[in-house]
Amino acid sequence: MPDSRYQQALDYIYSFVDYETMHLPRDAVSYDLRRMEELLTRLGKPQLRAKSVHIAGTKGKGSTAAMIASVLSTSGYKTGLFSSPHLIDLRERFRVDGELISEADIIALVAKLKPEVEAVNSKATYGQLTTFELLTALGFLYFAQKGVDF
Repeated sequence: MPDSRYQQALDYIYSFVDYETMHLPRDAVSYDLRRMEELLTRLGKPQLRAKSVHIAGTKGKGSTAAMIASVLSTSGYKTGLFSSPHLIDLRERFRVDGELISEADIIALVAKLKPEVEAVNSKATYGQLTTFELLTALGFLYFAQKGVDF
């Protein structure tokens, strides 16, 4: 039987604007990184706790990221992989050394994120956070918690 707390965590994440599933017009506010910077600062800057490889482009990012993660893990590094979109389950987006994040970890991380997200959004200085920004912050927190090298 599925954990209702996990479903509640997913419902919270998806309660924000999700440009992956909605065809909404985007403007300069949509791309303002200051709200994300504010959220990550409130969370203790977890994005700075590990080295990262940022892959950009239009084709092959997921495959490239998976190969890099595999090489790093095989070389003895503890490796986190954040990818999108997922095919079936949100947990596919977050892996440490190839293992999916647990539902329990998502529940705990959303509980940690929620008050900080609400604080950032209540000010709305730079617009409202999006689903993708929440997922990115969740990934940074998860990888910091797991002590990944990359």
